[in-house]
Amino acid sequence: MSQPDPYAELKQRQRAMWASFAPTALFTTPSAGHLVKFAGIASGERVLDVATGTGVVAITAARAGADVAALDLTPELLEEARENARIAGVPRVEWTEGDAENLTYPDASFDVVVSQFGHMFAPRPDVALSEMRRVLKPGGRSRLRPGRPSTSSDDCSRSSAATRPRCPRAWLRRRSGVILP
Repeated sequence: MSQPDPYAELKQRQRAMWASFAPTALFTTPSAGHLVKFAGIASGERVLDVATGTGVVAITAARAGADVAALDLTPELLEEARENARIAGVPRVEWTEGDAENLTYPDASFDVVVSQFGHMFAPRPDVALSEMRRVLKPGGRSRLRPGRPSTSSDDCSRSSAATRPRCPRAWLRRRSGVILP
């Protein structure tokens, strides 16, 4: 029997907070296209979009011909995602309410795992990244898009423990081995 999630209450508060994100999602659309392109998502690949929000990455990947599953903690955002997919004429996305720290997919299920911004809000990013790695097929690709660091990438590559919060790209690369855009 698994242990209760020590962050369940925090996740419940996050779920309520993110329910009002949909109007802001307009600003995430351009970077969704860049993430899908950077990930090299191709027709026929099985793709997981973790913390999909309003679904802009999932929809973009599906329009590229991928077989897409998209997961988010917040039901209201998934409703927006379903509507966005309907408007875009993309019926083939599997939308799932779920937790990035406890993915319900079998091991080695996806050719590509992507997350635009949401993964960095997990209470335990290392757990979320481990789950993303678990569901990735051997030789698969994982691409994350964290918020922009406030310093140049050269500065981030030499970041210390004191600068990690300002340099998520370098910190995540060292922590997870995940390739970032």
